[in-house]
Amino acid sequence: MPDKITNKPSAPPKQPAFEFAPDELEQFRGTSYEFVRLNVPNALDARGRPIGKAPGHGWRTTDPLDVDDAKELLDGGTNVGVRLRDTDLVIDVDPRAFDEGDDPVTRLEADLGIKLDKWPKVETGSDGSHYYMTLPAGTLVQDTVEAYPGIEFKAHGRQMVAPGSSHPATGKPYRWDPLAEPVADASPAPMELLNLIRRPDVAASVGAGEFEPEQIELMLTGLDASNYRDQSKWLEMMMACHHASAGEAREEFIAWSTSDPEYADDEYVIGRRWGSLHGDDGGKRVTAKTLFKALHQAGQGDLIEQAIRSDPCDDFPDDLADLPDHISEQPKETLLDRINADRFTVLNGGKYLVGRERYDDRMQRHLVEWSPDEAVRKHMNIKAVESPEGKQIPLGDWWLKHPNRRQYDWVTFDPSGSKDNSNVYNLWRGWAVEPKKGNWSHLRKLLRDVLCRGDQVSYDYVIRWCAFMVQHPDTPAEVALVFKGQKGTGKGTFCRSIKELAGQHGRQVAQPEHFTGRFNEHLADTILLFVDEGLWAGDKKVEGILKNLITEPILSFEGKNKPIIEGPNHLHIVIASNEDWVIPASPDERRFAVFETDEEAFKALPNGFFEQLREQMDNGGRAAMLYDLLETDLGDWHPRKGIPQTEALVAQKVEGFRSDPIAYWWHRILEDGEFGYLTADGSWPDAFVVGSEGKGDMLDSLGASAKATRHRAEFSKKKVAQFLGRVGVDVNSRDRKGARVWAIPPLDQARAAFEKYVGGSIDWGD
Repeated sequence: MPDKITNKPSAPPKQPAFEFAPDELEQFRGTSYEFVRLNVPNALDARGRPIGKAPGHGWRTTDPLDVDDAKELLDGGTNVGVRLRDTDLVIDVDPRAFDEGDDPVTRLEADLGIKLDKWPKVETGSDGSHYYMTLPAGTLVQDTVEAYPGIEFKAHGRQMVAPGSSHPATGKPYRWDPLAEPVADASPAPMELLNLIRRPDVAASVGAGEFEPEQIELMLTGLDASNYRDQSKWLEMMMACHHASAGEAREEFIAWSTSDPEYADDEYVIGRRWGSLHGDDGGKRVTAKTLFKALHQAGQGDLIEQAIRSDPCDDFPDDLADLPDHISEQPKETLLDRINADRFTVLNGGKYLVGRERYDDRMQRHLVEWSPDEAVRKHMNIKAVESPEGKQIPLGDWWLKHPNRRQYDWVTFDPSGSKDNSNVYNLWRGWAVEPKKGNWSHLRKLLRDVLCRGDQVSYDYVIRWCAFMVQHPDTPAEVALVFKGQKGTGKGTFCRSIKELAGQHGRQVAQPEHFTGRFNEHLADTILLFVDEGLWAGDKKVEGILKNLITEPILSFEGKNKPIIEGPNHLHIVIASNEDWVIPASPDERRFAVFETDEEAFKALPNGFFEQLREQMDNGGRAAMLYDLLETDLGDWHPRKGIPQTEALVAQKVEGFRSDPIAYWWHRILEDGEFGYLTADGSWPDAFVVGSEGKGDMLDSLGASAKATRHRAEFSKKKVAQFLGRVGVDVNSRDRKGARVWAIPPLDQARAAFEKYVGGSIDWGD
């Protein structure tokens, strides 16, 4: 991240009363200035940051507002912005960013021999100024000049808060300076100023400007800005976004950077750094590939796919461009086949949509882009088909009304292939490869020797689990595979191999919110979900959602700005982690099969093993793996059957006692092998009984343990007795007087009963 600004207020200001002045917009009447809607002055984003001066998504391409519409918004308490055209230049002066004792405006005027008061001036509600000028169309300018802090030069691709709007911090309206020139008479920027701020005229590097700012904004939502506090890492990301958008994504990058609370107030200095970047300087370029790599590493590669989808009105471009403007009767059947080849209509979710199929080489997956029929008409109707009567019919209308257009009744995702219904559009695209006999011995060796520690039962279970996925892709496994161990020991290699087998229906995520968050539409057509180092069992919110994803037959899916729909669960989940506590495993756990890597076996792998493994998988190994898994005889086997009770699974159950204060307390007593508060020497007698007084002592001990682990410290004897009764203590025994006592067995028997309770042996550290 950039060097921080230190002159920040020590406390946020009180909420002001907002004042608007709609009539200030009258100066724009009769001009061609463009207005866009901003937010209400006191609006906050999802992170609680003020966005009262920010526009909504897509503001660069939305139809502009006229003066009357803009005034109506101001009357209703919503701010308005001026969207700068390619002939507009506004000098934005913010005295709050001036260095103490310095006046950059006076210095700028003196250095250039100009007076800014000759241009139309807006006085902001916080003692700032906006000076409106014009410049030659296509002129590229720097946003800032280092010698003049607190002054920004804003041109095409930026927006200014319009006069009449209310300042979010002070509540005062932006107003025209009554002594300044009217905006209709704004004169050109002086050449001295243009020479100062003109962006260097250099050749753009290949791929520069490939993405619109809104696309950069979407992709950045997949990255946590707080992970980029390292200066060089942040700068590299800035250069990638700058190159990908040809410098146009300035506002979007600043918004992403300031989403990190550490840099929430550093908008100006970040903008200054952005403005210091120019075109290709002949050296090595940091391009959009850097952004793509970061997204893939964060498990957010799907955002690239979403970002590169074209605008609805661009859904029918290049492959129809060679058609003549008017198409005669002769080639119509060929034309229909050509359009039907990758386009179709469908009624889905109550909406009439047009789908277009395409293959994305960068994402290596098939996509379906959805558009409303009206958008298709607008795009295709630039060409026409000639009717037998000689009438010119717009191409879009002709295809949409054609009785033989490609059409489906609804959309589904059915990987089973059992339903042969030509009237339903199936999103299932099949496995990544065709099955074929071959060799994938290196991956088998990694799984058997390292991930399963040489245990044949564990190895057979994982192979069967994978076979179940490819033989029953429409059925959730109901058990997640969990591979635990140090980084670099092959966990990810195996999990990615399964994901790659699933093709575009395999997804990798690295943060819990990417699969437990509200917007989970991407899971609807996911067969294999690989959670890579993105889970911590102590997150109670994640626990419930994760268990539902593993076992529930029906899930709810929600996309942004889309209704919630229900659909079948097809998920098969694999998890890799190096955390001690990975999953919320209960003593009777049935949702997880856990395996811990054998580090000695890993170290024993020959040099170059992983390079050989990758080469083998890329040259027929993946197809061989699919062939063998499809040929595996499962009978009526299901992953629920015979989950290996590995030491790793038992260890996760023991780790889970952190959330169960009674089990945690008893486990510690058994581990210590002492009853110090009940016996004089602290030893564990062969067997003994605990009466009323001793029960009280045990409850006090439990309370102290719970308090130390930040749990509620009050427990009833009944609740404790219920637990002890499940772990080998006779809680219904009576003494000679008939009083109920707790009969504690010898230590070895108590430990054995507890191991039976958790379903496996425990290392007691003796």
